[in-house]
Amino acid sequence: TVYEMLPKLGGMLRYGIPAYRFPRERLQEDIDAILSTGVTVHMNVNVGKDVTIRELHERFDAVYVAIGAQTGKKLRIDGSDAEGVFSAVDVLSRIGEGQIPDYSGKKVVVIGGGNVAMDCARTAVRAKADEVSVVYRRRKDDMTALDTEIEGAAMEGVEMMTLMAPDRIEKDKDGNCCGLWVRPQMIGPYKAGRPAPLDNGDAPVLLDCDIILIAVGQDIESAAFEAFGMPAERNCFVADETGLVQGMKNIYAGGDCVTGPATVIKAIAAGKVAAYNIDRDLGYAHQPVCQAERPLV
Repeated sequence: TVYEMLPKLGGMLRYGIPAYRFPRERLQEDIDAILSTGVTVHMNVNVGKDVTIRELHERFDAVYVAIGAQTGKKLRIDGSDAEGVFSAVDVLSRIGEGQIPDYSGKKVVVIGGGNVAMDCARTAVRAKADEVSVVYRRRKDDMTALDTEIEGAAMEGVEMMTLMAPDRIEKDKDGNCCGLWVRPQMIGPYKAGRPAPLDNGDAPVLLDCDIILIAVGQDIESAAFEAFGMPAERNCFVADETGLVQGMKNIYAGGDCVTGPATVIKAIAAGKVAAYNIDRDLGYAHQPVCQAERPLV
């Protein structure tokens, strides 16, 4: 039995990845194949509000929590409450619901350097924006987005404004976003494998824009689950290599809500690992069937 908060299945595959990268028809084929095995689905159910995790724990022999990281992190700078400033995750989610924005005649700035930032930039191009720029405080080489996504965005006319740190957002007299002030940066000492950006002392630069999309990371809505007793560190649930949540009986977790934002394939792998171990822990010994063959070289 699956409990899903949104009106359609697919999670970030539907509400986070644009259709130009992942056609919805292919996604629906996979979902239909899974549902054909006898899965029951309850849509528009918010676990934590409409039903508690405690109720599910009492009702079922095992519970797998795979809520992902579907909330966009906020950028704490002055002016972030201006009209025209949006979370990248929220924008992509609305597009997944069929609400396509019209950026005709607009200058769009995307803040961030990951795959979500590239998705937003390339989506803004498709939404007919006049100009699209990506602002990132580190170098292009330090971006976490895939090289192919960065290259694809550049080929579609997106300007990469690197070594520029967002400072504050300019508003007009009506409270609308009309610009982004950035501070030029230089690279500093390496931390966690990347050079830390440092202010280079130059004066801030004003970038004219009408829309700002903030793509600086994703967060996990873990409060209701933590209140139940599921341990978490920095909002990520603590689970062992089998998927079993630390200190809990028959509650498992996996995917982005355990690892933090990662890749789709890692989340799918975590689900398969948990399914295998739930089967074993409930006293069964079904053997998973793998129809793929690994190349020898």
